[in-house]
Amino acid sequence: MKQPSPNANALRVASSMRLDDPKKRQKAQKQQSVDRQLAQKPVGLFSHLPQYEKHDNIQARLKKQENIHPIVLSLGLKYQNFTIAGGNARCMAMLEAFKRVISDYVTPSGTSLPRHLPSVISKQVDLLSNTRVLAASMKTAIRELKKEIAVISVDTSDENAKERLLLFIENFQTERIWGPGQVIADQALSNNKIQDGDVILTFGHSSTVLKLLLHAHEQKLQFKVFVADGRPKLEGKEMLKSLVAAGIKCGYTVCSAVPLLMKEVSKVIIGASAVLGNGAILSRVGTAVVCNAAKERQVPVIVVCESYKFLDETRLDSFTWNEIGNPDDLVDISNRGPSEYTLHTSTAPPQNQSAGRLAPWRNLDKLKLLNLHYDVTPAHFITALICEHGIVPSTCALSIARLTADRTGTDF
Repeated sequence: MKQPSPNANALRVASSMRLDDPKKRQKAQKQQSVDRQLAQKPVGLFSHLPQYEKHDNIQARLKKQENIHPIVLSLGLKYQNFTIAGGNARCMAMLEAFKRVISDYVTPSGTSLPRHLPSVISKQVDLLSNTRVLAASMKTAIRELKKEIAVISVDTSDENAKERLLLFIENFQTERIWGPGQVIADQALSNNKIQDGDVILTFGHSSTVLKLLLHAHEQKLQFKVFVADGRPKLEGKEMLKSLVAAGIKCGYTVCSAVPLLMKEVSKVIIGASAVLGNGAILSRVGTAVVCNAAKERQVPVIVVCESYKFLDETRLDSFTWNEIGNPDDLVDISNRGPSEYTLHTSTAPPQNQSAGRLAPWRNLDKLKLLNLHYDVTPAHFITALICEHGIVPSTCALSIARLTADRTGTDF
């Protein structure tokens, strides 16, 4: 009798996370819907993850794709250029694109919509995932949309099936994305998570955090917000603009200065790209630094996140999985003020303000640049997690997600 392999029950790891194996790398490249050039100077510690050169001609490559809806091609470019960023915004834009895909879909003869449409959706998803790694929010929406398609009877007319799917998407957008944001804000304020005199620190840009702070300001609460930020994207500037426009007293700082500023802070409120099964928080790189500084000063850290971003995956570090961005973004200093170019104010800034001292880094044999997009914050750094279901420890996220899946009849 043939004995089972000792690794038969081991979890399979996606080929896209084993690129240090030549066979797995070749397999992953064959599965790509868009040909991309591998990085010329990859970082060895992350050789198991995709590292690519910037998409210099991605628009031309995307247009060569067959069976891809034009709105999805346009959306892929916006993802790649970070014109649309953030878990909620990316998911909303993807669902809006899927509405167009479904509306324009025509079932081929000899098949039915429930049997053929999932393959069409999968092709759109493959292209989007090749322009940028899918967010946790997008994966949940895709999974639930395919589940809804699967339960449609083959006898249902295309018109009725499309109407049902479009209604499902609209309900998902309302009940799982935008609706919970308001519920989270109400939960936080009703439990006095923001009070008069608070000095709140947030990091980067989060639509959920922004909604909470604006709602607190509408309730006439008097508080101050420090927005911490980090290069290269400096997403916190958008948060700062929105808060200042609303009349909220604000301050702006960089991530490296957070430990010095923490003595003035009464609480930290941040968003999350995902809440993992072990209660850890996956968010924009730099979040762990902020939360660690808060932990050292015993400042409470509150995470606000919609439950559709809860995952059953467990990660202990930022090395096993991450999204690696364009290293040239670290070289671009065009968004820095003239006083930051040099310690000597008498020295003029460089002629080309978009290039700094690292501009020739590709010609330096011993220098490699690494632009990580995410980091993982351990659960013991988090004081409380606020979602639409209440205020809980972050370690309860997996249980909440499973209960929600059981109630809605979806897979998790």
